[in-house]
Amino acid sequence: MSMIMSTTVSAGSGRFSGWRLMFRLAGIFNIAVAVPLWIAPVALSKLFGFEPVPVDILYTDLFAVLAITFGIGYWRVGADPVRNRAIVEMGILGKLLVVLVGYQHFLAGATSLPFAALVTGDLVWAALFWRYLRTHPEGA
Repeated sequence: MSMIMSTTVSAGSGRFSGWRLMFRLAGIFNIAVAVPLWIAPVALSKLFGFEPVPVDILYTDLFAVLAITFGIGYWRVGADPVRNRAIVEMGILGKLLVVLVGYQHFLAGATSLPFAALVTGDLVWAALFWRYLRTHPEGA
């Protein structure tokens, strides 16, 4: 894992370390999940087995725009991880809270295994973010 993150990948006119690329991918992940939720919440809810399927989509819309906002933040971290360290810290907290709530609802039988698998993605991202912070201490 650390070998992957220490590589450098050419990207357009600049260069991204593996960590910068990872944060950019995290931003894309968030946006890729949130946009369909915002555009088609009922269809996506049926796909992931939410019961009951939401009728008042205010909360799915609010979640989607917050996930997009975090995605934009992760994209910015990819441009300058050192300067945007606080976004990484907030990202860990946000992702772990999504996992906590998602697993809680899964264990209570209120959602499906595909949904639990989706929020497990946030657990993986949180672990990667934490690894970045551990391998790049503040002020080092």
